[in-house]
Amino acid sequence: MEAGGPRSGLTRRRVTTKAELRGFIDLTASIASARGESDHVVPLVASDITAWASGSGWFAEEVELWLLTDDSGAAVGRVLCHRSRLLAERLSDGPGAQAPETLFFGALEALDAAVIEEIIALVLDRADALGACRVFGPVSPLPNVTGGLVTAGFEHPGFFDTAWNPEFIAEAFAAAGFSTWGPAQTWEVRLDAVPRARATAVSPAEWSEHGLRRRPVTRLGMRGFAARLLPTLNAAFSALPYFTQISPAQLRSQMAGLSVLADPSLIVDVVGAEEGDDAPSRCFALVVPDPVPVLRRHGGRLGPAALWDLLRHRSRLTDAVLIIQGTDPRFQGQGLLSLVTREVYAGLVAGGYRRLRVTFIAEDNPASAAVFAKAGGTPLHSLCFLDRRLESAPEGTDLVVERPVADASDTAATDDADTTGSDASDVEGADASDTTRTGASVTAGSGTSVTAGPGPQSSPGISARLLTSLFRTAGRAPSAHNTQPWMPTVAGIAEDGAVAEVGLTVDPDRTLPAGDPRSEDLHLSLGCWIEAFAIAAAEADLAVDVTSVDGWGPGLTVGLDVRSGAGRPGGSDSPVAAWPSFTVADLEHRQVDRGPLARDEAALDSAVETANIALAQSGARLVEVTDGLWARLLDRAEHWSFSTPAVFTETLAWLRFDPRDPAYREDGLTAECLRIPSFGARAAALLNRAPLRPFIARAVSGALAPIAWFTRRPQGPAAETPPRRTGAPHHLILAAAEAAEDTEVADDGTPAANPTTIASAVADSGQADSASAARADTVPADTAPADVKAMADVAGMAAVRELRLGRDLLRTWLLFDRAGLRVDVHSEIKDCPEAHASLRDLLGRQKCAGSETLPDGSARFTRPIAAFSVGRSTTRVPRSHRRSDA
Repeated sequence: MEAGGPRSGLTRRRVTTKAELRGFIDLTASIASARGESDHVVPLVASDITAWASGSGWFAEEVELWLLTDDSGAAVGRVLCHRSRLLAERLSDGPGAQAPETLFFGALEALDAAVIEEIIALVLDRADALGACRVFGPVSPLPNVTGGLVTAGFEHPGFFDTAWNPEFIAEAFAAAGFSTWGPAQTWEVRLDAVPRARATAVSPAEWSEHGLRRRPVTRLGMRGFAARLLPTLNAAFSALPYFTQISPAQLRSQMAGLSVLADPSLIVDVVGAEEGDDAPSRCFALVVPDPVPVLRRHGGRLGPAALWDLLRHRSRLTDAVLIIQGTDPRFQGQGLLSLVTREVYAGLVAGGYRRLRVTFIAEDNPASAAVFAKAGGTPLHSLCFLDRRLESAPEGTDLVVERPVADASDTAATDDADTTGSDASDVEGADASDTTRTGASVTAGSGTSVTAGPGPQSSPGISARLLTSLFRTAGRAPSAHNTQPWMPTVAGIAEDGAVAEVGLTVDPDRTLPAGDPRSEDLHLSLGCWIEAFAIAAAEADLAVDVTSVDGWGPGLTVGLDVRSGAGRPGGSDSPVAAWPSFTVADLEHRQVDRGPLARDEAALDSAVETANIALAQSGARLVEVTDGLWARLLDRAEHWSFSTPAVFTETLAWLRFDPRDPAYREDGLTAECLRIPSFGARAAALLNRAPLRPFIARAVSGALAPIAWFTRRPQGPAAETPPRRTGAPHHLILAAAEAAEDTEVADDGTPAANPTTIASAVADSGQADSASAARADTVPADTAPADVKAMADVAGMAAVRELRLGRDLLRTWLLFDRAGLRVDVHSEIKDCPEAHASLRDLLGRQKCAGSETLPDGSARFTRPIAAFSVGRSTTRVPRSHRRSDA
């Protein structure tokens, strides 16, 4: 229960169990039935809700699902809360990363006015608890962040890809002081009223006259259609201020179910007459039969029963919904959309459809509305989003509940609106709801945006709130066992807000002394955090410089300078041109996938080539390991992990088996991420208790002892054999260079980093300017203790270099993610002494050419830094948790 508690005798419950999740999903149908509104509601798809709850979908950030129950324990209301840094930045009028912390809400259901008032109170309490100063909604955390609240036209049922709610919900938000944002209307076109000229199919001669042709689209060809429309979709919507580019994988995911639902005659794909079948669309329209009746009957669940129902009754679906349409900007103004619209109407009439529904046309976009008005269309619902500022909130437009009065037939528009190629007509209906199943974001319309009053003001300089927000974003950095060992603090901020000092230290309770005795993984994790922090800061037009590195391992301290007005907008601060300009969106989307990965030769080859060019600046490269050798190394490393009691005990402490454990949603490796079945996780949770861990570790070690000799046999040279199975992922080692000048030996024989090399490494990696490099030159390099030296394969690997390699490691994984690839990390391969030695032997035999060898011809890249498999995800990827999200 939240601070402040319920104000109406209702109980707030955050959804944590499967039973509560079922109750959350079923609440739409039960409340609608109780109010007699079952034929009006638009259920959310149950699989989407399940993905939000589990963190296994495309949405990058954690979603909180809340139920409200009455005294009898019956659910009477629901809401979800989530944060989306990307959407907050898109809604901001100032620099993106200086956007106020925003809490988004959606999936509203309430039995009556008292319940919705309590839901509003819950949302405001959550905003206060999370430090948000803006609340915005209703939006659902799909990749496209869709939603809206109906403020008029309640008597009309909702339809697919839009929203519907009873009138008292809108009234409650109006009374609570919320302002409107992006007012819009849905439209309906009765096909028996469409003028014949507008519903006449385009003849072959007309297509030829325009130098065009319509490509046929089949149900089995939906995947190819998605690939063809994607470049046009991204180009057509790129001018919208809140649109983010849609990835191929994201589009495929959102269009996965359309093959069953689609009516191919309603999908129009236009290309040049001489262009190939795989050329991007010049203009397209995606219209589908409205499946809402089936969704209502099955409570939003699209299982086998619903799909069978859909197939049986598809001929009875006589209403259609325009999902999205658009024109490549290069071909706007040529009348393409007018031809496409004729094809759509002709297909609808020929198919016996009654009505075409159009989602969400903004009130500031009369040209798009006029297109449908000229076909006899009328507005159905008035909608808007709700916006409330919680700190120094500017006055906005008061939320008013009223009937729609717009009559677009009176709008000053002519037939030229179909053919002029203006943004409003050539991307007709191209707003948030018209693109809700393809990944577009909340927009006020297909042209310019509409805001209710002034937006959030840009920060005049660096503030503690801004830095804290950047810390939270940087917390998505990877770390061994997801320990999240970093402890960033704000050391000071200049009076003018132009410069700030940040200190980065280590939480010793979040280190792995048994599995990571040399603190290499610790240093790499901190390097990943620094890079993530720099990426987030760059989007706020801030530059991050590493000014000092002192100590080693748990005693490491790093000093960072943050300066305003010096960041590289939208990307990493790396000066290496070969690295792409990474963004916060990349950080949020990156995930480790411990499920089955599929090989993708072309994507990997391109990504590895780019990465190796950039990694050369750091004296590192990616080296592929054959499948057979990888299997042997992994077997040996896993045996070592289980049979070494100290290492296994330490690992057990970071495994999270019980979702009811508060730590489950904070850190560690969850059963879900490890793909452990629920029954196995429940059994493991009973045994994985701190007092039992040493005994379990010793028992496992003893049981494995008889087979230890299998993993200790010396391995011969790796044979260049094909993978064991078709489609197996690639296996890569990030290997670092070892050169004599990189290290020097202290008087006591302990390896020590060369101070000159430290300053050079810091400066070269983009972690310092000339001034900060000079300061780093004077920083004494702490050294590893002598007992650790014996375990180190390469003397003098300074912490500062491992920080740099950590930054490069994160960049590499972000590069793979952009290519549609994910990694499955196996640090145990390079942590296991025997497997580590085998890897060094393999790398030592790699005879490279040119810059890849030292002057004496010896192999340059002989130190394994990270080991991981790479491929395309084949299943949904559960999302790992972070303390900053809790």
